[in-house]
Amino acid sequence: MEADLNLISLLTGPASSVVLLGGMALGAARFTTGTLVPAVSRWVDAHLKSVDALIVEHRADREAWLQQISECRAQHKRMEDTLSGIHKILIDKPTVH
Repeated sequence: MEADLNLISLLTGPASSVVLLGGMALGAARFTTGTLVPAVSRWVDAHLKSVDALIVEHRADREAWLQQISECRAQHKRMEDTLSGIHKILIDKPTVH
């Protein structure tokens, strides 16, 4: 009877708690390395791919924007030249009212 109580005390005491804690730690480590790390790695890879796609899209948008600004400046220059020519004609040959 005394041996049975000692065995029960050993199985339910601090030593069993340490063994249980070790088992739980091992399970948590396996879960982390087997499930959590691959899932996070896939998520990070997908995120980085989407960021790369955004960068490529931004570069294309930037090039289109620069092209449009260049065309706008050229058109502005042509309009300015035309208007300055018209202004010069009007100043050189004023009409009498």
